Amino acid sequence: MWITSPCMKYKYSIVFWMLYMAAIGCKNVKKPDQQAADASNTGVIISNDPNTPDSLRELSVEKLVEQRQYNNAINQINLLLQKDSLNPAWLFMKADAIEKSGDTVQAILFYEKAIQSAGKFTEASARLANLFAEKANAQALAICDLLLKDPTAASLRSDVLFIEAIYYIRAGQKINSMRIFDQIIKEDYTYLDAYLEKGILLFDQKNFTEARKVFEKSTIVKNSFADGYYWMARCDERLNNKTEAADNYKRSIALDTGFTEAREALARLQSN
Repeated sequence: MWITSPCMKYKYSIVFWMLYMAAIGCKNVKKPDQQAADASNTGVIISNDPNTPDSLRELSVEKLVEQRQYNNAINQINLLLQKDSLNPAWLFMKADAIEKSGDTVQAILFYEKAIQSAGKFTEASARLANLFAEKANAQALAICDLLLKDPTAASLRSDVLFIEAIYYIRAGQKINSMRIFDQIIKEDYTYLDAYLEKGILLFDQKNFTEARKVFEKSTIVKNSFADGYYWMARCDERLNNKTEAADNYKRSIALDTGFTEAREALARLQSN
């Protein structure tokens, strides 16, 4: 997913990568030019040579973004845009890099440019709606409504509904959010983020028993879902079931060894 949640790691959606690769096109990668340089021994080729093949530069951008070298990535995209300033795929790439760098204002601007240039760009529209949703900007709902009515965006339906739910959370309309999470789960029971966010809403309302049931369902859907076990453990703690809490924290850590919050929670629990 592209949604950023305080309790979740940033995830790319499979849909995003399918659309992204379709947008930039599949081209043959040629060998880098002699002036290409290795970027800080990371294995990423950075070249300012205007003759560098577009496909090579695109791959470099992808790697730079993966390594969080956002300024270098944006510089390489700017070289592409010098060739074609209205290329919607390159505008989208720039918006994506800018968004990941934390500049949501500029990201919105370039998603809008990508959509305007393409005429229709469903993935860019969804990403734009998400940024508006995080700001509780009602433009998110308008974009989502158009996407839900667009048959070519059917594969994004659960994602779009999720964006609507996030908007309602940020706007303080949690009843509407809960309704939409239930709708997503009914239509797509494998959509784990809906279980997670619904459970967190219940947790915040101190309804720990019902929240735990939701998190447990998420682990039934996917028994390797580390976040589900982590939140089950948090509910167990609130319900004074310390043994179960410790077991679930341990399951979460076993599934995701880098889950710092789970490790800290387990250490705190065991120290009491």
